[in-house]
Order: sequence, then structure tokens, then C-alpha cells
Amino acid sequence: MLCAFAVGTSEFIVVGVLPEVAADLGVALPTAGLLVTAYAVSVAVGGPVLTVLTGRLPRRSLLIAVMALAFLASTASALAPNYELLMAARMVAALSQGLFFAVASQVAVAAVAPEKQTAAIAKIVNGVALSTILGIPVGTLVGQNYGWRGSFAVVATLTLIGLVGVVLGAPKVAHEPDAGFRANMFAFSRRTVLFGLLTTVLAFTGMITAFTYVAPALRDVTGFSPAWVTGVLLVYGLGTMVGSTIAGRVQPSAIAKVLPIPLAALTVLLVVQGFLLETKVTAVVGVFVLGASAFAAGPLLHTFLMGQAGSAAGLVASVNISAFNVAAAFGPMIGGAVISGGFGLQWIAAVGAVPAVLGVLVALFLGRLVRRGHDHSQPLEPALATA
Repeated sequence: MLCAFAVGTSEFIVVGVLPEVAADLGVALPTAGLLVTAYAVSVAVGGPVLTVLTGRLPRRSLLIAVMALAFLASTASALAPNYELLMAARMVAALSQGLFFAVASQVAVAAVAPEKQTAAIAKIVNGVALSTILGIPVGTLVGQNYGWRGSFAVVATLTLIGLVGVVLGAPKVAHEPDAGFRANMFAFSRRTVLFGLLTTVLAFTGMITAFTYVAPALRDVTGFSPAWVTGVLLVYGLGTMVGSTIAGRVQPSAIAKVLPIPLAALTVLLVVQGFLLETKVTAVVGVFVLGASAFAAGPLLHTFLMGQAGSAAGLVASVNISAFNVAAAFGPMIGGAVISGGFGLQWIAAVGAVPAVLGVLVALFLGRLVRRGHDHSQPLEPALATA
């Protein structure tokens, strides 16, 4: 969870210090913004590739190596003398993040009993949830007071703490070695895997469409001051923690049946959010439900997909993170199109509800596939190698 918080913060922290980076390195603000784009693309593409290439390595050793690489990349980012080297360091950090979630997911589920696997994934997601809320404000605060390099120094420190924790506390877990290209690709021939990944893209496209513009909506539509907007976003963070905690109580065998519930809650919230923004109390409630429903669905989808993948669990976990990044790319584009079309901020979430509705329908179809015997899930055995 701490490592997930560290590598997640590495992704989000740069957003709050982009103006300082651009001014210090002598580049235009749009050019500095490419640091965010390149990071997302590197995670989406590089994560699955590295997962395949490292499939035969021991999980614990690989997790240590990944965290060490993330630490070096964050340190290099803090020390980068120019834009080109900062871009290179950011892309290395992104590659380490893409591989981290695949390996960490495998270690987490292998270190617990089968009935606790969803809870283990939920704890990792809790770390990601914290990073989405704290990454930008912490990065902005540190950057304003100590310069943008200080922001990356914070990430490097968090990553180093996570690395030490892995070295001291992560168990040696047995894992099924990578079975090769053909076996990995066979996992993607399963309809449950394909439709599970499609559910991730659709549901989180809807969620990110709304969340990307929630801060200006709270300010311009609801009337919150900038300071209060920060407080409301912390309520969103509380919602993400509550949602992932609830998801952790769901047995892996029950995921297909339960999954449509948080997705339906997310869809309903997106449909009515424009109305909820009209008063401060209902706006706060809406932001809480947005975080809770989305981050209840996230661990359920991730655990379900890993259970469907067999020996390709690590690769499918990495591809699921890539699917989330696809949603992260589409969401802001959809919201921007709504604004460019002359509609107000209060309509963005309703448009985001369209892919979310499709996500619910796909999740219901997944449940039908499982009931008809197309479920290939199997718990990843928690066998631990002796020290």
C-alpha cells in the first residue's frame, strides 16, 4: 500500500508544479505538459511489455528491483539539469510504475488466503486512492515553498521508504513462472478477460470524465472557495478509502455477482451530479459517492481479472492498469468536448454517464457468462516459500 502510494504520487505530483518546471527549464507550458502525457503512455504501453519480459523472475526480487528503479528515477527527476533528462527520468519512472502494479498484485494475492485476495488488492488500491488526492496538493505545496525539485525529492523519499519496507517485510512467494507468449495470449482469448478489461475502460472513462473537472465545477457551479474545494476533495479521498475497504470484504467467487452494484451506483451518481452541484451539501455527498463507487469497483475488477488469467495473471493485471490509463486519456477529452460545445460544467458528468452505462451492461453480461460456466477463475494459491 505504501509503495502504491509512492509510485502513484510520482504520477500525479508533477501536475501541481508544471508552471514552475516550465519556467525553470525554459520550455513552454504545453511542452512541460507533455511530461504528463509521456508518463501515461509509458505506463500503458511499457507496463505489459516489461511484465512479459520479466515473467520468469522471482516476484519478491523483482518487486525490490522495481522499487529501486522507481527511487532512482525520482532522484534523477529531482536532479535533472534540463527538460530532456527530466523527460527521460519521468519515462523510466512510468515504466517502473507499470511493472509495479503487476508484480505487487501477484505478491499481494499470493501472500494471503484465497478468501482474502480481494482485500489484498483493495489495500494496494487504497494506496493509489491516497495518491490521487494527496499527490497534487502536496506537490503544489512543496513546489511553491521549496521549488519543483523538492516535489520530486518527496517522491524519492516515499519510494525509498517503500523499498526498505519491501526488503524487510515482503515474503518470498511462490508464483507460476511465465508460460510463454502463446499461453499469455490465450488468456486474452477468454471472453471474461476481454469483457472485464472493457468494463474497466468504460466505467472509469465515465468516472474520470467527471472527476477531471470536479474542482472547477465545485468552484464555479456550487460556489465553494478554493480552500473549501480542497476540503471537498479530501471527502472524495475518504470515499475512495471506504469504497475499496468495502470491496475487500467481497469473496473472489462472488465478484461477478456483486460488481454491477457499485458500477450502477457510479452511473446513477454521474446522471444526477449536475443537480447535486446546485447545493453545497448535496455536492459534497455526490463527491463522496463518486469516490466510493469507483474505488469499490476497481479492486473487484482487478481481482476478477487476475483470477481469470491463470499463469498470465501478472500480464492481465498490467493490461488492466493500461486500460485504466486509456480511460484516463479519454475522460478529459470527453469533458473538454462538452465545454467546447458550449455546455456548462454541470453537464460533464451526465455525458460521462454514457460509457458508465455501457460498463454496467458489460458487467451484467460478465455475470451471465460466469453463471453459464465460462468462469475460469481460480484463487492464486498463497503458498509461501520458506525463508
